Amino acid sequence: MKNKIITALTAVFVAVAALAGTTATAPEASARVTSGNYTYTTVSFGVPSKSKAVIRGNALTVYAPVGVQRYRLHQTRSGGYFDVMGTRYVLRKQRGGIYSGPTQWGPVVIGHSTLVPRR
Repeated sequence: MKNKIITALTAVFVAVAALAGTTATAPEASARVTSGNYTYTTVSFGVPSKSKAVIRGNALTVYAPVGVQRYRLHQTRSGGYFDVMGTRYVLRKQRGGIYSGPTQWGPVVIGHSTLVPRR
């Protein structure tokens, strides 16, 4: 039941964002998210998820429980971001090679995500 409610809420938010035509913009690219192996953690609408991830150039591959997911990573001065069905995942460089930032649905922050290097 909880999964159905979350899925329904996500669908509503995506539809409203598409109708409103809202987008967030990122600054011009001049730095890169470092290629390598990471642990990707995200929390959206209070629901956590943790998966292995690999970055090669501008490609982010997440080995999620629902299957392998591939995203185009847009590099920015402070890290990067990628978009999935109207949701923007921002990854800003932190200490220790960690990238983290808000998860946004249009202008609304709905969670956060983190990439931690796997050694």
